[in-house]
Amino acid sequence: MKLWKFLLSAGGSYLAMTAHASADPISIGFFLFAGPLGAAFSFGALVTAAQIGLYAIGIGASLLVSSALSKSQKIDPGQYKNTFENSPEGSEINAIGRCRLGGVRTFGNTRNRDRYRLTCHAKGPMVAIEEYFLGGREVVVDSDTGNVSSPPFAKSGGSWVTFKTKVGDGTETAWPELISAFPNTWTSAHRVRGIAQSLVKYVSPGIYTEKFGQLYNQGEPESAVTARWNVVYDPREAGADKDNDATWVWSMNGPLCAARIMLSYPDMTVDSFDWDFIAAEADKADTMVPTLTGTEPRSQCSGVWLSEGKRGDTMGQVLESIGCEVTRSGTGLVRIGLIDDAPTADLTLTDDHIVSYSWRSGPEAAERPNVCRISYYSPERGYEMGEIDMTGIAWARVQDEIDRYGEKIYDIELPFCPSASQAQRIARRLFLQARGDTGVVQTNMAGLALWERSYANITFSDIEETPVCKVAPPREDHERGEAELPFTVWPQELIDSPWNPATMEAAAPEQLPNLQYESDLDTPSVASTAVVQYPGGAYETRMRFSSVAGGSIAEANYRTYTGGLPDIWQGMTEYSANGQFAYAAVNTIGKETEFRVRWFNGDGEASYFSDVVNVPDMQIDNSVPAEPYLDVQVTNNGVGDYTFEVVAYSTAMNAVRFVLASNQPEITPGYDGDTRPGLGYTAGGTISNGPAAINVTITATVYTSNGTPSPVATFTYVIPQDPNTNP
Repeated sequence: MKLWKFLLSAGGSYLAMTAHASADPISIGFFLFAGPLGAAFSFGALVTAAQIGLYAIGIGASLLVSSALSKSQKIDPGQYKNTFENSPEGSEINAIGRCRLGGVRTFGNTRNRDRYRLTCHAKGPMVAIEEYFLGGREVVVDSDTGNVSSPPFAKSGGSWVTFKTKVGDGTETAWPELISAFPNTWTSAHRVRGIAQSLVKYVSPGIYTEKFGQLYNQGEPESAVTARWNVVYDPREAGADKDNDATWVWSMNGPLCAARIMLSYPDMTVDSFDWDFIAAEADKADTMVPTLTGTEPRSQCSGVWLSEGKRGDTMGQVLESIGCEVTRSGTGLVRIGLIDDAPTADLTLTDDHIVSYSWRSGPEAAERPNVCRISYYSPERGYEMGEIDMTGIAWARVQDEIDRYGEKIYDIELPFCPSASQAQRIARRLFLQARGDTGVVQTNMAGLALWERSYANITFSDIEETPVCKVAPPREDHERGEAELPFTVWPQELIDSPWNPATMEAAAPEQLPNLQYESDLDTPSVASTAVVQYPGGAYETRMRFSSVAGGSIAEANYRTYTGGLPDIWQGMTEYSANGQFAYAAVNTIGKETEFRVRWFNGDGEASYFSDVVNVPDMQIDNSVPAEPYLDVQVTNNGVGDYTFEVVAYSTAMNAVRFVLASNQPEITPGYDGDTRPGLGYTAGGTISNGPAAINVTITATVYTSNGTPSPVATFTYVIPQDPNTNP
């Protein structure tokens, strides 16, 4: 292998080869993407593909690929987090996987003092919402009423803002709120079908009030959502029907998402694909691979694209982002397959097959890229393109070349890659390929066996090596009985050094916190959590949290996870009783659940949210609760009457039943029933002394969901006999 760097060409004329190769660049592209693929790739993409396959040999694959990509239409997914005004030139927005989107404001009007704004986020369906945003700040929205329950928008009995959504599945009807408020403008015919959308109503408290300035001092806050978008046909799913998209499912699986995006183009149907092949590749994509912080599926996809965008540009970015390539089956069906770091050759070309070959040992050193820079669609950076700090990662910098020639940066942008780990695995391969060797080999007609194949072992007898090569589709020369195959030598480093995240992977960018209200309030903390079941069968999920100086209103939230992905944040009922607590009447047993809380002061100023507490598997805790608090004050009025004042409570998070009892009927009311942590119970009464001493016993006990009792808190008091009576 080391000898390759000293070879400029072998077995044929380098200049003659490049001139011959450029004679008909479209033919290779046409045959590679003919038939059903022709609908998915633009004419410009065909030319680019052909040129990269042929001309890279002559001027350096890395520079040409970089140049071709730089001219492609790039989309910045981060800009679609914002809301912008509608215009006649507005593009249809599409999304897949997990994305944060604002969108196009398609309608806005005012009725009395209330304002209505309709925002179209993207072509549907929107499968599930994970987060709501107003003015860039995350809020909690009641799933039934649409009321924004987060301060400062919440008010007694409702909200100053309602935030309602439609998923865009094509069954939409006109918004009744708009028909009612604007009957001459909005009718039942205005259905906005097939578009995921939000209708936000801003209620005015009066423009001269302090509250108005607090809510709308910068205008009405724009809406956005983090959601799961689009559905894919997964042939592995039981009951999945490729002709009935009602059976399709949401997924971030790379090959399945790529097929779904291609299906959005004209002339592509579900019958255009080799689903057996794609199903096998989807299994590979779901395989858990090691990362710097654990494991994750090998190939995932999330991203945003415009319907008017060039198809070839879009699909090129999708395939590169998920580490896949498109080929065709023997019957012309589309295949989407993962690219392995150590590919298996489809066949071997030996001296018996090879007529001649030309070779270039990579780009010139002064031009060869020596620094790899990576950006991807980063959830950590708020669903924008985020750059990874590759400092200290050896494969991403070729220091000896940097010292001699300076930095030659190779930018890799993966706008449909939602994982820093995945981005780096893919970028390493692309970077090494950009620095690699290329050539063209002339064979006898045996070379045609590589039609619709991707990899071959090619024997180069001059150097006694048979490397794995990536091959372009062969071109047939009938007159000479030969075939010509452009090739790139597969980087041996990928084969010899399998991916090791401990040494090859840099950390993802730090998690960028969601925009929150500037605050001088301290940040609270979540102290403990629990899920319980009452004796009557009802479930409840609970949280205890800290108070902060100046805080007057608390907002506590929880959310569960489904299939490893977060559901939407939900509000809880907060209360203050011997501590700060919140609860929700929901069963979270067995679910991964997260909790957070923040405080607001009387002026509407908010603290930052607490750190999120993640409980991987919520379970009922039936361990013995702590002994309840029991305080009894006894007052002797001096005439033989003794007054008892009783206070009892428990802060045990797993307590569901409280029993406060006394052996003397005069001490009432007592209690035996459902409870929550912190709730206090009182009792009292007056007992007069008599001819005999009276033993007074007061007890307090709490019980868990399965009836496990706490230690009994006991108070005893002996009332002496009346000295004026005989024993």
